[in-house]
Amino acid sequence: MLKDFEEIRRMVLAREKKTRLGVIGSHETHALEAAAEAMKDGIVIPVLYGIKEETIEKWNALNTGMEIPEIVDCRNDEELAETVIRDAHDGKLDALLKGKIYTQVFLRAVLNKEWGLRTGRQLSHVLLMKVPAYHKMLFLTDAGMVPYPDLAVKKDLVLNAVNVCHKLGYECPKVAALASVERVNPKMPETVDADALKKMNESGEITGCVIEGPISFDLSISKESAEIKDYNSPVAGDADVLLVPEITTGNVLFKALSYFAGMEMGGTIVGASVPISMISRASSGQDKYNSILVAAAISA
Repeated sequence: MLKDFEEIRRMVLAREKKTRLGVIGSHETHALEAAAEAMKDGIVIPVLYGIKEETIEKWNALNTGMEIPEIVDCRNDEELAETVIRDAHDGKLDALLKGKIYTQVFLRAVLNKEWGLRTGRQLSHVLLMKVPAYHKMLFLTDAGMVPYPDLAVKKDLVLNAVNVCHKLGYECPKVAALASVERVNPKMPETVDADALKKMNESGEITGCVIEGPISFDLSISKESAEIKDYNSPVAGDADVLLVPEITTGNVLFKALSYFAGMEMGGTIVGASVPISMISRASSGQDKYNSILVAAAISA
């Protein structure tokens, strides 16, 4: 199990190959700052895609003491999206970091049938979270990509998150399919889906993990709560992956933990041919740096 982002950093630094990172919209300060820090640490070789003069100005303002990386001058979002995605499609980049570009324009390019990054898998967002009050890192899905997943899509979300865990060294991550109650209620679709996912896991349809559901948030992260409620499960109080019912729950959860609980985070889109580091536009440079770490760690 991973306890913090420093463990992921050491994991990445132990590799000989540096990750070629495409920074999409490099004229955005936090993304450029994160890429510069990762470059300084020997984790990535950045390629900067954006408005050249603005990128140079912002790079110089960082006072990194390093020579500016390669810049690919792109004057608008459409040109920017197509240029970087074509380069990733052609194998010139190992991972991507979203900077200043409209998300819809960027994702439309990712999904382009001719030169996009489709793999046949569901695209989903996995957010790694280091919450001070919890004894290890948490993986949250999906708080940034899929609004209202049905059961089939939730299965894909689990598989994607579990795959990330495996790449980071987990053998059998514990997945909590979250709901507000622990009993199946036909009037609460999230409980029905959670129960179905658990049965898929028990039958061998979903492997490489242990799934519990429906399970409430408190039971998934607190052994004390589980003992008080007499709830027995290997996932109780020890969850690795939190599967939320829909995007709003996930969005509120991670923002509450970030603003009120001092959480560190790093997020990436998976399911494409390269990992795509993408978190909230308001996220700090450190959170974007953490996202680069995650992408670099799973890009091999």
